[in-house]
Amino acid sequence: MNNKTLGIFALIGAPALLIGTQAEQTYPALSNSWLTGIWGIVYISAWMASMLALRRIEATGNSQIGKRLLWVIISTLTLANISNVYQLLAPQDKSILFMTLDSFWPISNLVMLIVGISIIKAKVLPSWKRYVPLVVGLWFPLTMLIMALVGRDAPIMVFVPYYSAVAWSLLAIVVLTVKETSILNKTAEAGWQVV
Repeated sequence: MNNKTLGIFALIGAPALLIGTQAEQTYPALSNSWLTGIWGIVYISAWMASMLALRRIEATGNSQIGKRLLWVIISTLTLANISNVYQLLAPQDKSILFMTLDSFWPISNLVMLIVGISIIKAKVLPSWKRYVPLVVGLWFPLTMLIMALVGRDAPIMVFVPYYSAVAWSLLAIVVLTVKETSILNKTAEAGWQVV
């Protein structure tokens, strides 16, 4: 699967959190149900597609830490997605196993913040595109901060899923528009070994 395919998949799945949360608000009986598992799988899988593409273009740089960091987030996203499958198959079961797996949703968001900072420092992605992963990584901390300041039911919280849809869509667009060959040429010019 090439980066273009990964990017298209990421773009299709980027608004899943927005669509899912809106559906659950419109139909409260579907809240925290099998539907949550479905949109969660689509959302996390799309995010994983973007991370796989960023790993291919070595967006965090060619260092061992940069390479490992992208594998770390792919691993945390995989565990988060297992919780989505669990939610789909057994929506009422909130066992310790489920809660542990489900904790990888916020953990993945925190790792994404580190990934975003690393991508900016690596300077592999061109111009504004290198800042998009940080915008994605800021979603969770900003959401938590706003919730702590004004509460979960404050009117401003309506915008949280929209931020997610826009940020993850921009990330998919970055993946779609950054050509693998230009990145490979840039790393070769910089004297980095491309593996």
